Amino acid sequence: MASKDKANEESPLSASEVAERFDKNPKGKIPKDLQSMLLPELKPYKHKGLDAERDAQADATPTAPMIPRWFGVSALPCREKPLKPPRVLLNGKDLRPLTVFNPEDRRIYNDISYPWGTICKVLTSSGTGSGVIVGPRHVLTASHVVDWSSNGAGTVEVHRSGGSVRAVTAITRVWFYTKVTGSVSWFELDEDYAVLVTADRIGDLFGWMGTRTYNSSWDDEPYWFNIGYPGSIGSALRPTFQRDKKLNEPWYDLGPARSMETHADLTPGNSGGPMFAFWSDGPYVVAVVSAEDTDENWCAGGSWLTNLVRHARDQDA
Repeated sequence: MASKDKANEESPLSASEVAERFDKNPKGKIPKDLQSMLLPELKPYKHKGLDAERDAQADATPTAPMIPRWFGVSALPCREKPLKPPRVLLNGKDLRPLTVFNPEDRRIYNDISYPWGTICKVLTSSGTGSGVIVGPRHVLTASHVVDWSSNGAGTVEVHRSGGSVRAVTAITRVWFYTKVTGSVSWFELDEDYAVLVTADRIGDLFGWMGTRTYNSSWDDEPYWFNIGYPGSIGSALRPTFQRDKKLNEPWYDLGPARSMETHADLTPGNSGGPMFAFWSDGPYVVAVVSAEDTDENWCAGGSWLTNLVRHARDQDA
């Protein structure tokens, strides 16, 4: 028990220590049994324009459609019920799932070196969000990103950058503490996380981040990084990062699930993205992006987050 307490009291590395320890060139080759999982980076397409003269004669012959037999044909599509936004509460007060604080610090990136290549875009019928690889087949995200309907399905895209995606895998199981849906009015945001189990062992290829329980002694220290897919930057198609952000755990938030306020720039699409810092043996996630209020953005963490990840990895190795 003493060693665990000591580990939680250890402070993250400073920016200079991170740069000294973790700036390393690639070494070795990807193992052959993992190479097939890595999608090639897309090559630029060539441009070929047509004559733009308006008076030129054009061929108006129709192009025929091709109707596949295997999907069937319908005169009208099946309609889906309108999606109801998830409701997130903090002490009974409605929060919106986020806020930008000037100056805007998020920057688009395209880099699959570790840990930046562990970023995931989560897609379900409820919408999209962000996530991060935290195990061989495990992606940590926000509970309100998950489609909790009985026929819910989804996929995880690893490091989407514009039209390029480095890997795609199906979600096969979801581990959670609380299902955050549009009808849950009693939910508190400090339980807003879930672990997605994927069909493929994406972590074996891209690596994964560790998880730690947040310690209030780290309040108001600029240790924290965030990565995600905000819709306000890059149309939620390009990953962004920000650094040197602070977290603050409210004094009244007790128990295994904890909420943390932050002035990190967060908007819809960032939901589920990790708040992490570097320790001597690598980066650790302490919280995921959850919601916004007028003056702060909010993240969810606590010992339940760490326990949830461990349980998911033990049960679905």
